[in-house]
Amino acid sequence: MQRKGTARPLLCGLLLLILPVHDVAALDWTDPEPFRRDRLSGREFDYNAESFLHRFSFEPKPALGGFRTLDSNGISTVAGSTRSRELYVRTDAQLELPLDGPAFAGYRFRRDEDFDGRFDQNLVGGGARVNGWQASVWGDVVGAKEDVDVHADLRWQGRQGNRIRAGIVAVDAFFNSKQRDGRYREYPYTYFLSGRWRATENLAFYGFSNVNAPVRLEMSTTGLRSDDEQYSGGVGVDLTVAPAVSASVELEGLYGLREQRALEGEVATEQRLRRSHVAVTAELRQRWDGGYRRWIGLRLLHFAENDRRPAAVTETVERERREYTLYGGQRWALGARTTFAPGVFLAFHDITEEYPDDSDSDGRDVGFYGKFTPALELVVNERTGGVVTLNPTVRLHRAAFGGGNVQVHLPF
Repeated sequence: MQRKGTARPLLCGLLLLILPVHDVAALDWTDPEPFRRDRLSGREFDYNAESFLHRFSFEPKPALGGFRTLDSNGISTVAGSTRSRELYVRTDAQLELPLDGPAFAGYRFRRDEDFDGRFDQNLVGGGARVNGWQASVWGDVVGAKEDVDVHADLRWQGRQGNRIRAGIVAVDAFFNSKQRDGRYREYPYTYFLSGRWRATENLAFYGFSNVNAPVRLEMSTTGLRSDDEQYSGGVGVDLTVAPAVSASVELEGLYGLREQRALEGEVATEQRLRRSHVAVTAELRQRWDGGYRRWIGLRLLHFAENDRRPAAVTETVERERREYTLYGGQRWALGARTTFAPGVFLAFHDITEEYPDDSDSDGRDVGFYGKFTPALELVVNERTGGVVTLNPTVRLHRAAFGGGNVQVHLPF
């Protein structure tokens, strides 16, 4: 859908203004990913050979250790330089106020990106909690009523971290009745389900699914009919191997298809995007006395796009990338408030781009890419666990700066 303006709530706004502009998976395991109208036209930036490696190295590590999650009021943000004119930015902020009885009101802000582009989300709403259950309704409310999204959310939290969450998002809930430029023939509903279950004291399973149900949008202003559907999901397992040793494995996948055609007759060229993504991440972690921690992991990623949407035939492209990344790091406590957490990323990339109607533009990039991340973590609020991480990265495959990275985690 058309992106909406960024709100500045009283308690979160100051932090958002002073910062540049869920983990390290390519997909979001924690919140619904609703359909957006602007994704029909494609993302506004391109991926190069290092794009996914940059994003992976800019997130807090260890990757699967549940490190510094935002479970209460606060703000968590990541900003890293991927190019001279481009930042990778992910921000989550939430503020919740208790009301009389079991009720509460809240605000949630999210700034993120996915394979279709960058987006903001501002949710205002509330709900109630009773005996471990929480039901709530949220609105991404803007001035143009046809752009309003409505979120319904149901959660259960049990003992030992067991939990389940189900959500439905009615995207552009009032679109058909609030404007005359277009019409949904099939409305864009998103269905989200996630959960975690501890089978034993040392073994837990978790996962998610996100379904963007088939959508059909007809726009009289462009004379086009657009069809869209997308499915994603993931499963993971956490295992305690020994009192100080733990391991995790995650598998995630996505499939999406969108097409455009003329309302009357046929468009001049085929306009279709087919996308698939699969990633597997395995990680082993160890703790010991003195604030030390180390980890090693392996990430296998496959990403493919067949993009036949461009109006210019010569811009039709088939992309495929395979990335195999071995990563590791260690955390040393330098003092009561300072920790040094260097990491190393060693990756082999096999990336191809083929232009069926312009073979001279075909390209393939096969080779080694690496980064060193000398992260310095500073505790800025010992009571709440507020941490700021400075991470000036260095490329290993050539003598060059790898992009500055700042990570901010400030629970209220």
